[in-house]
Formats: sequence, C-alpha cells, structure tokens
Amino acid sequence: MLAKSVMSRARRLATRITKIRTSMTNWIGRNTPSAPQPLHHELHAAARFWPVESAGFDAEDTLPALELGGVLVFVYFDSDSAELRVSVDLDTVDQRLVRHDDPDGTVPMHITVQGETVFRA
Repeated sequence: MLAKSVMSRARRLATRITKIRTSMTNWIGRNTPSAPQPLHHELHAAARFWPVESAGFDAEDTLPALELGGVLVFVYFDSDSAELRVSVDLDTVDQRLVRHDDPDGTVPMHITVQGETVFRA
C-alpha cells in the first residue's frame, strides 16, 4: 500500500518536472541569439548606462551616459549655467542605424519633451 502511494506521487512529480523542463526549454529557445530578432529588440537589450565612475576619469572630466546602438546620450546639469543639458554623440553609432540613402549618412531622430516634439530629422 505504501509503495503504491509513493509511486503515484513520484509519477505526478515526474510529470510536473517534465512540464517545467519543456516550458523552460521552449522559453529559452525563443530567446537564443540564433533566433532572429528585430533590430530594436537587439539594441534595447544591449543598452548600457555608464555612470561617472565607470569611465575611469576624474568626476569633473566625465559625465554619465546612456549607450544605445553605439549612440551616447549624456544628460547632465551644467555647473556654470545650472541648466539641464542633453547631448547626443553619434561618433560610434551602429551603421545599421545610418540612412545610407542620404549623402550625409544621418541617423533618424525624434526628440520629445513632455510628449511634444522638439526635434525630428
């Protein structure tokens, strides 16, 4: 009787483990690097924040930055004017973001403040 009860529980446990393993395999399989992903998913997943300390310079010489697709966006308070400044550096932009049909090789941008477009190119 005891063996019958234990075996029935063991089978149920084995069934649950198999379901979990299958679910995890399917979930991991969808997120493997070999699965093609849209460019924006790839770039968003690789985004990095660079605090002042990580740059390895004096705090006065560096600024915090967000890196997305090789674009560095600096957001900081200017010490002289006490203004909030936003600076976009495109020197290391991922070439997949560049408009190759444009002779200047620009990067499409849409900048908003409080939901209002202030710049679009």
